[in-house]
Amino acid sequence: MIVAILVASAAMTFPVAARQARDTDSFAVNAYLCETADYAMDFATAVANDAEEEYAKDIVGRIAKREVCGRYIGVAAIQEQKVVINSGIMYRLTAFRFHEDGRLAWIAERVFAIDQPSSSWHL
Repeated sequence: MIVAILVASAAMTFPVAARQARDTDSFAVNAYLCETADYAMDFATAVANDAEEEYAKDIVGRIAKREVCGRYIGVAAIQEQKVVINSGIMYRLTAFRFHEDGRLAWIAERVFAIDQPSSSWHL
């Protein structure tokens, strides 16, 4: 009987601990994000060229021939981060996984330009 109580207690504790661990890694997001890392880099480039975020979203949408970027609001955790050099620009890419619907969305930050443009490569 004591073993059954301990097993039941442990079963109730582990899901709570897992949820708390997930919640501590999560944070509120309210930003323009894109479906893929490539679209996120296009969006960051449009913003760097003085396009307002709403207009940059439309620019990338015209390239993709559908809406691929937009404002995301919710609770998310960082799933992946990487640095990419594309057309002589270094980007820091971050993928967010949203808890509400499980969607994955990307943001790109332009870090700096490299003097000699090279083909795309990932660090």
